[in-house]
Amino acid sequence: MLYEPTPGLSAGRNRGICAARGRYIAITDPDITPEPGWLQTLIDAIEEEKVFAVGGRTTVQYPGGQAVALTKALRECHGAVDWPSGRELAVWPYWVTGCNLLFNRQTALDIGLFRTDLGRRGRWMGDCEDLEFIDRARHAGPHTLIEPAAVVSHPVYRPETTLRYFIRQGAGHGVCVARMHLSVTVESAAIQAGREAVHAAVINLAAGWTFLDRSRAVEAARDLARIGSYHLERGRLRLLGRRPIALAQHTPKKETSAWT
Repeated sequence: MLYEPTPGLSAGRNRGICAARGRYIAITDPDITPEPGWLQTLIDAIEEEKVFAVGGRTTVQYPGGQAVALTKALRECHGAVDWPSGRELAVWPYWVTGCNLLFNRQTALDIGLFRTDLGRRGRWMGDCEDLEFIDRARHAGPHTLIEPAAVVSHPVYRPETTLRYFIRQGAGHGVCVARMHLSVTVESAAIQAGREAVHAAVINLAAGWTFLDRSRAVEAARDLARIGSYHLERGRLRLLGRRPIALAQHTPKKETSAWT
C-alpha cells in the first residue's frame, strides 16, 4: 500500500505508475467486477497488436435503480455506451475508460503521466484524465486499441442518477474539456459548446418542463452546466495567459503495428 499526500485520482495513479516495475500497468476502480480472463485478454491484445495501450469494455449496472429514466447522453456520463464488435482503434466515436485500461509503463513515463488538474479530486467531479492521457499518447505516435472482449462491470447507484449529480458532473466535465485544450486537440464532436448547442439545450429544457419530460429536462440542464463551465474555464485560462503546455520531451520508441 502506497500513500500519496496529493489528493486526486490522477496523483494516486501517477504514484502507482512510478512505483511499479513491470512492463505493463493495469488500472481500474475499486468497485468494478472483472469477468474471468479480463487481464489476460488485455495482455494478449497489447502484445499481439504492438500498441501503447488497450482499453476494455465497461458495462454499467444500476443496482439501486434510477432516479430518472436515463437518455443515452445521460448514460454516457457513467461511461461509454457504444462499443465496437471487435478490436478497433480508440478514436472518436469510441473512447476508453480509466477503470479498464492496460498500457506500456515506459512509454507512459516518456510521454508524461496523468495530468493532476484533471480527474476526480475530493468532491470536485473532474474527469477526462484518461481521455487526455490517451490522446496525448496518440499525438506523440503510439496507438491505443479497444478490446471489447475484456469486460468489467461498474455499478452506478441511485444518487448518481439525480438532477443534482448530472449538473455537477456536467460542470466538472466542461472545465476539464476546456483544460484539455492546453495539451491535446479535442474532437469538435466532443465539445458541442457553440451557439447551436446552447440553443438546443434551452429548447430541450423548456420542452422538458412543459411536457413533464424529466429525462429531457435533466439532460438539457446538464448540457447548460457543461457549456457554461467550459466557456468560463476557457476565459479564465486566457486571462491567466495559459498556453498549450509542451508535450513529451522524450520521443517514445516507434512501435511497429498493423494499426499505423
